[in-house]
Amino acid sequence: MTIPVSTLTGLDDDAAFLAGHGPIDADTARRLAACAVGWDRLYLHPATGALQTVDRYTPTAAQRRLLVARDETCRFPHCRVPPHRSETDHTVPYSPDGPTGIGNIAHLCKGHHRDKHHTPWTVVQTSPGVLEWTSPAGARCTDRPQPQPQVRFIALADDPPPF
Repeated sequence: MTIPVSTLTGLDDDAAFLAGHGPIDADTARRLAACAVGWDRLYLHPATGALQTVDRYTPTAAQRRLLVARDETCRFPHCRVPPHRSETDHTVPYSPDGPTGIGNIAHLCKGHHRDKHHTPWTVVQTSPGVLEWTSPAGARCTDRPQPQPQVRFIALADDPPPF
C-alpha cells in the first residue's frame, strides 16, 4: 500500500493506493496501516515523481538497476570489476545517518569495499555518482561515471534465450 504521510497522520483525506486493487479511501488506508508489520518510507522527486531515497538499508530493485547502469565498474579509481561482481556501499555509512539513495551508494569490489572500511583511504560522494577518493598520503582522485549513458543488452544467467 502507498499512503501519503499527510493522509496517514490525518492532516488530509487524500486517497491511498492499494497494490492489486487501486485507490482506497483515507479511513480504510489508516485502518490497514495500523495493522502493518513494517514500513519503507519513500522519498519522491517533487517534479518527476522519481524515487530518490528509501528509509531502509538495502537499495530497491529500481535503485540497483540505476546504479548498475551508472557505475558500470567498481568506483575505486581505475578498477574495472563489473557491478555484478561488486557490492553496493553506502558512502556515508547507513548506521549514523547515511541515506539509502543514489547520491550515497556506489559499487565497490570486495577488496576496495574492505579498503574503504579498514584502511586510511577515504571517499566522499560530492554529487550523485561523483566519488572523491583520498589516499593515506593525502592524494586526491575523482572518479566520475561515464558522461554518455551506454545502452547494453546483457543476458542474465536465469534468463532463457529470446528464441
